[in-house]
Amino acid sequence: MRPFCPLAIFACCALLTAPAVAAPTEREVPLSTVAREAHLEYSWLTAASAVQLTGPGIVVIVRPGDNLYEINDRVESTTTAPRYASNDIYVSAGLATRIEQYARKAWLAFNNAIAARERMEAEAQTSLAELHGTIVMNVQPLKGAEALLVTGTAPPLAPVRVTLLATLSSDLPNVLVGRHDLAADPDGKFQAIIPIGPDYIRNSYLNVLATSGPGVTPANAQILIGPPNPELKVPWETFPGGIW
Repeated sequence: MRPFCPLAIFACCALLTAPAVAAPTEREVPLSTVAREAHLEYSWLTAASAVQLTGPGIVVIVRPGDNLYEINDRVESTTTAPRYASNDIYVSAGLATRIEQYARKAWLAFNNAIAARERMEAEAQTSLAELHGTIVMNVQPLKGAEALLVTGTAPPLAPVRVTLLATLSSDLPNVLVGRHDLAADPDGKFQAIIPIGPDYIRNSYLNVLATSGPGVTPANAQILIGPPNPELKVPWETFPGGIW
């Protein structure tokens, strides 16, 4: 048999005696840094031994030593378990990127919703400014209830706000009782049953004001507060004649 050459023998011995090379570990990131870059609020959940990151439409819960973490109503896993160090939780760069991606989506959805609401409000203000006309209102007590029956007409589809103000005394300013938002139908008619509470004081005045857009003339009425059933005679309330 042909003997090994000295060079081959040396190479084999070098491979056998060489120390094992450790696989490179994934970079770790403090969770507080992830929260700051993702614009999320960082807080410790002491009872659960976890850190919670919160923002509009997103809640992330991470526990040290646990490969499972929570994002909203889902449970996901990471290869490298988070670890506790220096009063913080360190997570893998992959998990940090994952959280930041979720946060960007949540913030994008939130900002889009705010922008959509602002557009709707601007359109509503524009359409409100274009309304013109007059509100005609009729107010009467609703029998059997501490409430008012409010009916009337306004420009078609116009929003109508009914405001109740109580006049309790000549020495006191009017008191706001409540505001109620209504809308006229396509024919311009509106109707509502509006409670008078908390003004249940008999013989006090209740002022009813109906308003809409700046181009719509408001309407107002005043009503005297009385009992819910002023004409009803309940037998037990009538004392019989004679000697007791």
